[in-house]
Amino acid sequence: MRLLAGFGKRHVYLALGFGLVVQLAHSTYALLGKEDLHAVPMLAWAVLFFFLALIGLGCAVAIDNLLGDSAPTGTRLVLAMVAAAIVTTLAVEMLFYLVPQGVILAIEGHEKAPFVSDFHRIAFRFTTSAGWSLMLVALYMMLQASRRASERLHEMQLAALTAERALVEGDLRAMQARVDPDLLFDTLLAVDRAYATSTRSGEEALDDLIGFLRAAAKATSPACASA
Repeated sequence: MRLLAGFGKRHVYLALGFGLVVQLAHSTYALLGKEDLHAVPMLAWAVLFFFLALIGLGCAVAIDNLLGDSAPTGTRLVLAMVAAAIVTTLAVEMLFYLVPQGVILAIEGHEKAPFVSDFHRIAFRFTTSAGWSLMLVALYMMLQASRRASERLHEMQLAALTAERALVEGDLRAMQARVDPDLLFDTLLAVDRAYATSTRSGEEALDDLIGFLRAAAKATSPACASA
């Protein structure tokens, strides 16, 4: 099983929207604090948050594929959040290690933060990553739960239609001696053609057939009783 199976465009759109919202929130906070806004740092952070959101969603998808429905939603949420926080923290550390110091200062827009030690810096970035990944992963899990519920509802509807059709076919076999075989065969073909067109047309044709069979059953019941 591939860990990233199912990762696609909707995750990219979700990451893009999340990155833009986070950057907009930061810009609003800076404006309220009467700080100067610069285009280059804003654009750089928007791109960075987009890629970090992609990484976080990738972690959530991997945890979801790994555990599936065997684990409660809360367990998958916590594990995905922790995995996203760890991986994104390592990604930021690697990025800031590889990028020249002048570029980092241009991105951050201020002097290097006064961290006490490397552990202090990593812990700070981990807690920051955990904060935004909690929101992102929780949003993803809610969307996943909604999608799975819709799929289960669709499967239940199909199962109900299949059971109803099987019941009708059983009634047809039971009434085969009372109904003209040619008419019965033509009616079944019409129902199949209606289902091939659309589910709604199939349901309407099936309802008409049920009404016909009930009428036929009522019409033939007195004869059966008198016999």
